[in-house]
Amino acid sequence: MTCFNKETKSMKTLAAIAVAAAILGTSLPAAADGVLTANYGGQITETADGWRIEFAVRDGGIRAWVRDHGDKPVTAAGKATLLVNGKKQDVPLKADGVMLTGDTSVTPADKVATILSLSVNGKAVSARFSQDAVVTPPLSARAGAGKAAFEQVCAACHGTALRGSDAAPPLLHAFYQLGSGHGDDVILAAATSGAKSHMWKFGDMPKPEGLKPGQEKDVLAYIRAMQAANGFAGTAVKPADQGAMPMDHSGHMKH
Repeated sequence: MTCFNKETKSMKTLAAIAVAAAILGTSLPAAADGVLTANYGGQITETADGWRIEFAVRDGGIRAWVRDHGDKPVTAAGKATLLVNGKKQDVPLKADGVMLTGDTSVTPADKVATILSLSVNGKAVSARFSQDAVVTPPLSARAGAGKAAFEQVCAACHGTALRGSDAAPPLLHAFYQLGSGHGDDVILAAATSGAKSHMWKFGDMPKPEGLKPGQEKDVLAYIRAMQAANGFAGTAVKPADQGAMPMDHSGHMKH
């Protein structure tokens, strides 16, 4: 009976994660005071008690941030149960400044379903997240050259899977797709000159070192190809529409 109970419990856990993977998307849920905004490029949700929980998969580990309804960081503890490419992992979380971290072999490119089981102010809190595996499409000659340049110069910050790191945001994100306000000119400017921080809490983007003149266009072609293959194709914005979008001092369009 003991073995059966353990197997039954494990099956229920896996089933719960599978359901989470099926029903959860990556869109940002609406909060009472507007759309929730992730500070560190992860997925974000708000619990019934008003806790705002952000979650991200990084190379070699996972990250979670808990904030209250006023957007202030909150101390939390707990674990994450992951279903990674069909295999279950239980990962203890430890505090590291304003975030919780967990060491695991997961990568940002993996298909991952997650249940966070947390203790916040002495109360049990859970949150569920999921992400699909990153798709790499057939690449044009220009995009292929851009992939090589991206991996050499950009991946250390934006991640080999374009899903970000602890240093910079994900590029496979609605904020950067066509029509979002980050048009080709904005990304090209960032690739050649860097950019001021205006959405995330990563700080300013320094001028990239190592790109040769013209390679920024190759990198852009690669980014756009990867976005299109992973659900972030967006829609090209007409010049008249672009003119209606406010710009900040860094040349980035505000959201």
